[in-house]
Amino acid sequence: IDKCDKELVKIFERRLNAVLDVLEYKRKHALPIFQGQREKEVFKKVNSYLQNDEFSNELDLLYGQILKISRQVQSKALFPFNIIIIGFMGSGKTSVGMELSKLLEMKYMDTDEIIIKNTNMSINHIFEKFGEGKFRELEANTLEDLQNINNTIISCGGGIILNPKNIKLLKQLGKIIWLKVSPNEAYNRLLGDSSRPLLKDDFSLTNLTNILEKRLTLYENASDIIIETDGKNFGEICDEIIKNLLKCDSKI
Repeated sequence: IDKCDKELVKIFERRLNAVLDVLEYKRKHALPIFQGQREKEVFKKVNSYLQNDEFSNELDLLYGQILKISRQVQSKALFPFNIIIIGFMGSGKTSVGMELSKLLEMKYMDTDEIIIKNTNMSINHIFEKFGEGKFRELEANTLEDLQNINNTIISCGGGIILNPKNIKLLKQLGKIIWLKVSPNEAYNRLLGDSSRPLLKDDFSLTNLTNILEKRLTLYENASDIIIETDGKNFGEICDEIIKNLLKCDSKI
């Protein structure tokens, strides 16, 4: 078994080096980096190599992990920084962040969820009991605590850009993606959602538009990349983010 393990490690290392070589080739020739169809073909091909069909489920599990690790290695090489997602409520930050996390095999965090966990209180409750100012302070504390993380996708609360200190902390953390959404689109997406404290007393298109318009310049000034989200599904938005990130300078 020791001999097998030694050979496995050598082959595994060789495969990861090959993954990086292929990655460099793709970058040089402007080819798509992450190809889901190609992964399906790999699964089919490796199963044809198996001599004992009794181990086919185990082989699927093994190659599932190998392909995840391969994506992770590629992501580290391509994006040696955290990916920060900002935007107005209803822009899809959480859903896009989670989808992007799966595609790139990067860790995922949500600043609102961190605050909820640390305070054991809902966002609505924090606003009601302590006010918006206290919540913005908690956001800043959260960003300070995240300064040493890496290879992570971070979705932020919609108003995180209202505090200038937060913008500075975000820029130190990584590349900032603004998911831009129109008032009408945000309103339609938020219908029936009672978890938004700023809309609790006036859930109207007029109120939502007023809040959004006051933030537009802040979002734009904070962002490295702007993605229009109206009429797009999460997969399309993620593809657009990746394409834009590939054009970015790797330095923060």
